[in-house]
Order: sequence, then C-alpha cells, then structure tokens
Amino acid sequence: MDMELRRVTLEGYQCVTHAMFSQEETLESIVPDACPDIARIVSASGKVFLKDKELGEGTLRLSGTAKVTVLYIPEGEELPRPLEVSIPFQCVRDDPKFRAGCPVLADLQAPSADARTINPRKMLVRVNLSVWAAAYERERRELSADLTGGEGEGLQKLLTPRKCCVIPDVTEKAFTFSDVLRPPASRPEIEELLCCRAELGTADAKFIGKKLVLKGDVQLSVVYRSGEGLNQTRFELPYSQILDIGEVPDDAEPEVTVAVKSVDCRAREGELEIALEMLAQAAVWERRSVELISDAYCVGRPIDVERSPLRLCTMAERSARREMGRRLCESGIPAKQVLDCAATVSSLAGAPAEGGMEFTAQVNAAVLYLSEDDALCSVEADIPVTCRVETPEGCECVCRCRTVGEATAVPVTGGLEVRFEAEFAWTTTREEQVNCVTDVKPGTVQDMGPRPSVVIRRVERGEALWDIAKSCGSTVADICSANTLPGEEAAVGTLLLIPARRT
Repeated sequence: MDMELRRVTLEGYQCVTHAMFSQEETLESIVPDACPDIARIVSASGKVFLKDKELGEGTLRLSGTAKVTVLYIPEGEELPRPLEVSIPFQCVRDDPKFRAGCPVLADLQAPSADARTINPRKMLVRVNLSVWAAAYERERRELSADLTGGEGEGLQKLLTPRKCCVIPDVTEKAFTFSDVLRPPASRPEIEELLCCRAELGTADAKFIGKKLVLKGDVQLSVVYRSGEGLNQTRFELPYSQILDIGEVPDDAEPEVTVAVKSVDCRAREGELEIALEMLAQAAVWERRSVELISDAYCVGRPIDVERSPLRLCTMAERSARREMGRRLCESGIPAKQVLDCAATVSSLAGAPAEGGMEFTAQVNAAVLYLSEDDALCSVEADIPVTCRVETPEGCECVCRCRTVGEATAVPVTGGLEVRFEAEFAWTTTREEQVNCVTDVKPGTVQDMGPRPSVVIRRVERGEALWDIAKSCGSTVADICSANTLPGEEAAVGTLLLIPARRT
C-alpha cells in the first residue's frame, strides 16, 4: 500500500499578547538661572515620545522621553512663562508569551501631568503614561490537505473546507515631515510660544497593489503670547505614507497604528516652525480558504490513521463605534475664555456583559482658560465613557480606544462643560479546534469471518453518515444510493440499509 499525505503550509503571525497599562514618572526639576522665581504654577501638560522597543524572552521594554510643559506665573509678573522638563522613562512588561526578536506595535500617551513647587526655584513634576502594546510571533504550520495513493483499496477520505484568518505581515515605517505655519488673519502674530499639543486625527489606509497607502492628519493646538494678551489657534497638518507589504490578497485588511515619536515646535518672526517624527505601524489581516483531510479509511483493507487536534482562527472581524463624552468640570474660578481643551484616554477596562463585552475608558480632560479678570487658570477631570460590544459566544474581543476630533469646553455656571468623542475600535476573533490527519500506516488484517451483504442500522444522535460508513466498512455514496437519500445527511432515528462494500 503506497499512500502519501499532501501537505500545505500555513505561515504568518499571531498576536501573542495585547496589553494596555499605565505608569507614573516623577522628577525634581530646578528652574534655570535665566528664568525668574515661581510665584504660581498654572498648569502642566505632557507629551511622550517613544525611542526604542526591545522584546526579549519574557520581557518587553519601551524607552523614551516624556516632556512636560509647565506654565507658571513668575514673581512680580502677570503673564505666564513656559518651562519644559524632560523625564526619561522605561516601561517594562513581563509576559511568558514574549519572544526575543518578535515584532511589537506600541503607542504611548501622556493623559495627565502636574507640577508642584518645592520652593520658588524648585518643583516636583509628575506625568502619567498610558501604554498600549501588541506583540506578534511568527508561526509556520504544516497541514495535511489530502491523501493520495491506495488505488484499488477503496480509500475513503473526509475532506473539510475551512476559512481561516491569518496575519501574513507586521510592518512599521518611521517618517518625518515639517512645515512653516502662520496664524489665521483673524489671529494676532505669535510672539512667544507657551505650549503646543500634537494630536493624531483620522487616518485612512488602503491597499494599492503591493503598497499600503496611509493618509491622515495631525491636529496642532497652540497657546501663545501676543503683546500683553494670550491667544490660541489650531492647525491641521495632512500627511501621507506608503508602506511596502509584499503579496497582498484582495480581501486583506490593514490594522494601522500611528505614533508620534517627536515634536519640535518653535516660534520665529511671527511664524511656527514645526517638525514631526512619526511611526506608522501595521498588522495585515487575511482570510484564507484551506482544505484539510480530517479522517480516512479503506474498505478493502485496514489502515491506521493518526489524527491530531489543530487550532485555527476561523473568524476575525474588526469594527468601531464612537461614543460621546460629556461632563461638567467644576471650577471655583469662573471662566471667561477657553484657550485649550485636551481629552486623552488614560485607561481602558473590559468586563463580560449580556451578549458580549462592556468596555469603559477613563478619559482625562484638561482645560486651560482665562478668568473674568484675565488670570490664567486650569481645571481637569476624569470622565468615564462606556461602549457595549456584542460578540458571538466563544469569541474573544480585543478593544482599543482613543479620542477623535477636537475636544471643546464651554463656560457654564459652576465650571466648564467639556465635550469630546471617543472611538472604540475592536477585533473579534474565534478559534476552533479541528482534527487533522497527521500519519497513515498499514493496519493489521484480522479474519472476522464472512460479512453480511446488508446491515440495518439506526442513526444515533451525534452520528454522521461518515461515522456510520466507516464503522460498517461501507461508503457514504453507497449508503445514500441504497436509501435514496437526497444528501449526505440522515435524521436521528432513521433506519438505514448499509450495503457491504466489495473491492
């Protein structure tokens, strides 16, 4: 007997871990000699820039710099001055699933920061980091797709078509762009830059041939001094990038993350010179059709068939929904004019709910405003936003959340009303276990004596015609023919005539 398994290779990546966590960094900082003493700290805002990603055996390390801009009122002055404090950080995450050399996608935010005076020349600065990271591991699996040979032995094969989802590629590309900006004609010129904030806007990604074309924008919010007054303006900076992917099937879907690595913003002669370094990261999802040989037998002679369970990702669906966040941020000092409003996701938690999952994002909202007597003030609050996601039974749901668009704040009685939109984007996956033939060997021939030409058999619950045919030494085709069945199924309790197969 000469039988041979024909094998196919299923190659790609699998996401071994997906985590979101927070970390706090603090630093004592001295006011530079060229700056006056601190009379009052107004606000602190943070930016975080990722420098290196290192994945070792069981450990992930992310390192970079958090930059905190502190606005303070100097002694004997009325207008604020900025101080920028750089805090180096290293985020370490342990997980036995981490493997050295595997690709990692990561994004970091600084949802909140604050500063407190120790004395007029020294302050304690704190920044909270929000970290998202996903690690991928390369996997290569050989699957048995067919069994050849055994002519004249009455070989029967159970071939099972399957749809599976794989990640053929995980890639990233760093890029930079710069621009020179001027405030709109309705705004005064920039004399001194107080603070700037770069937020990623919407991004669109699609495949064109073997290229992944990414288009998006960066929203730049600026607070500055002009003469004896404070002003703010906002710019939209579009960008586009092309990532090489390789072989891309028609139904591939990209999952894209863009991270800001550095921002250099300087005021010069009434203009803003802006330079940004960014990192585009993408995981590509692909749906494939595979056919597995799940079982086999011969009606002419016995064979020993070894089968092993195989786990396949049979579903990967991505979706997103936006939820509105809204809350009154109470303030003891009434507001006249809002200069800046920022809303950043600080944490995300999920809990099982009826029919799926319920995700709750904690969003830190920080508002910089002028009081009725033109004093610079700030207020902040944590605002929860909830999103309920329906997931089929037996599926796993992984979710991310970020704020989109422009957060706004409006002075009202008792404080400021903050509004923003939070976008929840999730991927629902299902893994199923299927049996696959791994080896076929000749079996032991046993003399069972004469066999009846026809057997009468009742279909039991959970039995398929394949199981009945295999146990009785017949074939599914012969059973269907003998019982005039319209298809390869029979209801539970049906009496079947099982003809013996002659080879």
